[in-house]
Parts: sequence; C-alpha cells; structure tokens
Amino acid sequence: MSVTAQNGCGWTATSNANWLLISSAASGSGNGVVSYSVKQNLAASPRTGTINIAGQVLTVTQDGSNNCTFSISPTSKSFAKAGGIGTVNVAASSGCGWTAVSNASWVTVTKGGTATGNGVVTYSVSVNNGNVARVGTMLIAGQTFTVKQKAR
Repeated sequence: MSVTAQNGCGWTATSNANWLLISSAASGSGNGVVSYSVKQNLAASPRTGTINIAGQVLTVTQDGSNNCTFSISPTSKSFAKAGGIGTVNVAASSGCGWTAVSNASWVTVTKGGTATGNGVVTYSVSVNNGNVARVGTMLIAGQTFTVKQKAR
C-alpha cells in the first residue's frame, strides 16, 4: 500500500488482527510503501480485519476455509403412526457451521437447528391420522435425513 505524505511528516501502520501482519515499513516519514501479509484462515467463517496506515483504514476480508466435511448418523428412521422423538448425530470439521431444517410439516426440529462442529439434532414427528404412510426429509448439515411413518 502506498503512503503519500509531506516530507518530514511521520506515519505508522498498525494492524487490529493477529492474522494481518505488517511485513515492512511499519513506520516512516514522507512517502513510503507498507507491505502486509495475511495468514491462512483455517476456520469455515470469513473474517475481516483492518490496518491503520497514516490515519487511513484499509479493510481486509478473507474467505473461510472450504475444508468443511459433514456426516450424519443415522441417515433415516421409521416411526409408528403415533410419531415420537428422534435424534441425529452430526460429525463436522472443527469450526464448520451447519443447520438442520425440516422439509415436512409433520417433522419439527426441536433442538440443534444451528451449530458449529459436532452436534446433535433433536426432532419430533407428529401423529399420522391419515390412511397413507408418509415419507419426509430433513436437510442436516447438507445431508438428507429420511423420516418414514406408518399410517393409522
């Protein structure tokens, strides 16, 4: 980053984030160049930091890591007509966020709808008063979980 200043006017460059490093010219007088480096972001979430150079703010935004992996266990469950409560275990890379949403009106996520890293989703299945068995899904950490329920 170029700094333009009058001859004899001093300036400094400081970072507010430990992952933004001033690699040269942390201070100077008159015109100069400030070099900085950005450490690798191992977290899933993006991050933003600033560097203050001669009273001006440079904002740096870095994408999150794409190294997130997710798995669920089990991947399906069957219920009697009375319904009930179930759980799904989520295995996720450290720092990787995920959500759980139901695609069926009769299946409700009751706990663990949003988390980071490993977790457990609890859900409830309502009574099936219909004459037809039904199948619904939930999307948990990008994985499909199938719920089957018998008819009355």
